[in-house]
Amino acid sequence: MLWPDSVVLAGQAIALADVRADVTIYHGRQDALSEPTASTAQLVFHDVDRAFVRAFDVGAELYVTAKNGAGVSSRRFTGRLTDARLDVDELTAIATGRLATLNRLAIATDPAGPVWPVEPWSARVARIFQLGAVDDLLDLQADPAFDPPLAARDPATAGATTVGDYLNFVLPSVGATALDTPDGLIRVQALGSRVLDADVELPPAAIAWAPAWVQVLPIGNVITVRYQGDQGASVTERDDASVDLYGLELAYSIDTPIEAQADAVTRAQTALQQLAYAHWNIPELPTVTPLELHVGEPVVLSKMPPASPYDPWTPIVEGWSEQLAGLPQSWTMLVALSDPALSGLTLLPWDAVPEGYLWTTIDQLVQWREALTLDDLVGGAAHA
Repeated sequence: MLWPDSVVLAGQAIALADVRADVTIYHGRQDALSEPTASTAQLVFHDVDRAFVRAFDVGAELYVTAKNGAGVSSRRFTGRLTDARLDVDELTAIATGRLATLNRLAIATDPAGPVWPVEPWSARVARIFQLGAVDDLLDLQADPAFDPPLAARDPATAGATTVGDYLNFVLPSVGATALDTPDGLIRVQALGSRVLDADVELPPAAIAWAPAWVQVLPIGNVITVRYQGDQGASVTERDDASVDLYGLELAYSIDTPIEAQADAVTRAQTALQQLAYAHWNIPELPTVTPLELHVGEPVVLSKMPPASPYDPWTPIVEGWSEQLAGLPQSWTMLVALSDPALSGLTLLPWDAVPEGYLWTTIDQLVQWREALTLDDLVGGAAHA
């Protein structure tokens, strides 16, 4: 269990017991396909006095910390104040994480040579952070199985750019996101770096109420990936079974600077596997107390209502909002979750199938993407 510890403003700790404050923090993104979004924090200080207001300045660094049950303090937000409003004796301040600053950071000329060579995606990300003089902020989580070379880039012809603009351009090459971490780093996370074997089981008592399940049409069953430095070439992959099932083509395009056609095909095929079919998912999870979670982390939900399509269910954390408010103060959290299939993960990897299940008992009509439980896999057949 966590509980708020302090707000550190411009290097000075403000104990929440001394100044009554409402705190709202947004971290990560809404779902697996949303654009990267900087973390934000809104603080409403009540009953402030003149000394507090006169010492207050936008541009100051802001930290929000919390303590766990063992008394260990950790960051819940790191950022910088961008604006404030004083209404009588109520001061409202807004802060954003460091990801918001990347669009203002110009990429310098590389002293090793102005033309960037063909290089793996992970090396290109490291390069732009280095040339933007923010390499100390980078927390890179690459996909060990897919790190495609990106096309060479000549700034003389491509033009000037910023760290944020170019980062947003290369992220789709591997289906990656960028986010602020609570301790002030910028995590660049490829979807392929996510794994299910590090899941966190959430106790049912931590959930405020039974969350709703949602199913919507899939994003795309005809995927086009544009590649090369100018996106002058493209490949298209199509899932005919999905087109027949839903009765329409769902076109989805991905612009990338991937260099080779084979890698563009791999990217299109991977996206098709992730996006061509609809599944039930829980997009939002309300909790009665804040939890220590990480974007990309799988969480296990169990003891679901009887009509739930799956129990247990293991969605992926994409972000959260948390709010500390009221008298007496309560601290609640709303976790944004995504279908694990959107991260290329299956809930039933082959090595997790018990030895008692024989190949001859597997329902041959079941697609592996739909084998979320053992019952799905065997189609009701008895196992040996």
